[in-house]
This record gives sequence, structure tokens and C-alpha cells, in this order.
Amino acid sequence: MFRRDTFVLLALALFGIVFTIYAVIGSTPFFPKSLQAQLGECPASPHYPAEHRPVMEDYEAEWYSSELLGLQVRPLYPDMDQDHQTVRFSLLRSFHAPVTVTTTQTTDGKIRLSATWASGYDGCDAIRGACSVDRVLTGAEQARLATAQAFLRNPSYGCPTGVDGSMWLLEASGHGEYRFWSEWSPRDGDLRELALVMLDLTGWSLKEIY
Repeated sequence: MFRRDTFVLLALALFGIVFTIYAVIGSTPFFPKSLQAQLGECPASPHYPAEHRPVMEDYEAEWYSSELLGLQVRPLYPDMDQDHQTVRFSLLRSFHAPVTVTTTQTTDGKIRLSATWASGYDGCDAIRGACSVDRVLTGAEQARLATAQAFLRNPSYGCPTGVDGSMWLLEASGHGEYRFWSEWSPRDGDLRELALVMLDLTGWSLKEIY
């Protein structure tokens, strides 16, 4: 009886710890409220015309936050005063497992890449591959990434219009600034080019990129 009661108490305590951790993470804002008042220039695409609109709406913030929480990544916004830049690309695909890739500059000037590919339909389990990546980039890879990251000089914008496809999200945090960009299934452009470089550096081979 003692052993059973002890096991129950330990199980309840563990559940409480896990619940508390997720409650804290879930209550942390992934995006600054200011993005909902900030206007950005959404570039034209085959899916939508050029548009002057808020960088992020309320429903978009809730949607993106829930996806990122499911991937168990931390918000970048609260750490925007860090000395080194962190960039995160998140691919939220309709009817497919989401993917997120993050690059962070380390104190010695190197770039660490970490990535998570969720399980599920067309997820990491489907190809029997690793669900996560965590490694330091080579000098050549850093140079390639730096070229593509010229895009990060652009002002924030959001382009969420679409029926079926995927949302491509980019975040950049560091040096006292947080910026955000999003496009629905981009077929070309600098955001897509940077995202594809980050995806390629994971070594994963996704079956289909919208």
C-alpha cells in the first residue's frame, strides 16, 4: 500500500511540474503586441496583391503561438535585448507536420543551428529521420547564411492571405530589436531564399515545399 501511495504521489507531483512548465511557457507572449498596430508593406505575389496592412492580427498571433508552443520552442521576443542575433524560420504547412529552424550567434562568433520537425503526417517519423538537429555551422555555411540574411534589413510585414498551402514565418531578435515577417506559400523572393537556405542546412529532405 505504501509503495502504491508513494507512486501516486510522485506521479501527481511530476504532472504538476510539467503542467506548471507548460502553463508558464503558454502564458509567455511569443510576439509583441506592437506588431498588431504596426503597418507593413506586404509584397505582391501570385496569391495576393501588394498591400499596406498590420504586420500581425490578433487571430494570427494566437495561431502562430499555438503552433510554436506545440513545437516546444521558446519565444524570441522577451530576449530581444540579447547581444547576439537569433533568427527563426517556422514553416506551418496545411495537413503536414510543421518545421522550425533557428540560428543563433554564439559568444565566439560562430553560428549554432537548431531545428525541430514535428512528427505526424509527412513528419520526421515518415522518413525515419531525426526529429531534431543541433550543431555549429561551418565557415562556408555561415558565409552562405550571411548572404541570404541580407533580407533581414527589410522592415517587418505580414502576408497571411491564402486558402491552402503554408505560412512561412521569420523572426529576428537581438541588439534591442525584434522583427517579424510572414508570407503565404511564397514562390520567389528574398524571404523564401533565406528560408530555403536555413532548411537546407538542416540536412533534411522535405517531400514537398509549397
